[in-house]
Amino acid sequence: MQSARAQAKFIPLAEPCFPPTYGDAIRDQFLSGFIGPGRATREFAESLAAFVGATKCVLTTSGTVSLSVAAKALELKPGDEILVPAYGVISTINGFASIGLCPKLVDIDPGTGCMSVAKYEEAISPRTKAVCFVNFSGYTGENLVTIARESAERRIPLIEDSACALGQRYRGRAAGTFGNIGIFSFSVPKVLTTGQGGALVTDDPRLYDNAAAFIDQGDIEWRKTNLNRSVGTNLRFNDLQASLGLCQMRDLAARLERRRKSFAALEAGLPGRLYRVPGDEAPLHNIVFTAEPDRLVAALEQSGIQAVRQYRTISQHPAYKDLARCRFPNADYWTDHAVFLPFGMSLTPEDSERIADAVLRSGVPIESLADEG
Repeated sequence: MQSARAQAKFIPLAEPCFPPTYGDAIRDQFLSGFIGPGRATREFAESLAAFVGATKCVLTTSGTVSLSVAAKALELKPGDEILVPAYGVISTINGFASIGLCPKLVDIDPGTGCMSVAKYEEAISPRTKAVCFVNFSGYTGENLVTIARESAERRIPLIEDSACALGQRYRGRAAGTFGNIGIFSFSVPKVLTTGQGGALVTDDPRLYDNAAAFIDQGDIEWRKTNLNRSVGTNLRFNDLQASLGLCQMRDLAARLERRRKSFAALEAGLPGRLYRVPGDEAPLHNIVFTAEPDRLVAALEQSGIQAVRQYRTISQHPAYKDLARCRFPNADYWTDHAVFLPFGMSLTPEDSERIADAVLRSGVPIESLADEG
């Protein structure tokens, strides 16, 4: 007879959730004979803008590309300095370094995973041409408000990397709308995914026009005029992706509720030990901290549960080793202690209960966290 562990299903790190109706929508778009970008792409952009309360939205090929396009829209030039967090996904810094900007690392706040206000104030200088604040795992709170205000006072544009924060709100304001321009990602682990894809949102018509032109060969009118007024490229979305995105926009309230329920079940099993964000929504990721991360990952693997040490201090990557001119102790702490438990949209409360039980049974000490909400 098989053991209960052998019978238990494998819980992957980030499995998406696609009801059959989503496939029907993609099929209908395909059979329409038009795969775009066209009407579905426009409707998806308009729906996303309305959801976050922005006036303009440009869809593009990924969250990383959206950061590059945001920098182009702001007319940043190669060699310009931009502040970025010292910990997190490599795509943020890549979005800027790949177009010739000079990123400057800023240590994070140990409780939020976001750029530290104090370290931002130390790092900013006359050379700083822009700031990128990352709503880490959806964290949208007072640190963002402060950095947005101080950047505005200095007339330094702020790009809000809200790739992981769709649905998050703070003081009645949606993530992605605190800076001059905000970006979102639709990669597979996100609450809303189109496989790959990204978006920029803004209330500034000039930034919108710059972004829309850049992703469409430098001129949104070139197909009518046969003239291109500036240099651009082709980084556009398409209607097949948009048809999938529109399904999820219609279901977004239910998708966010599903994420809240799975997080609540995990939090009930690991009280005071899960990373949290302000407001009513769950963070994108389920994160715990331990001095023995490899041991915890291995123990969970034995229980059929995938967990990982997801990110690291950016200057530890060989491509960015030249940015290790000073220490980033809080980023290093997250690198050495954070373990990312399964968090995908397919996660159920029952899965979460099993994960929490496996964490407790592992015997690995998990650190208690202060309530950051």
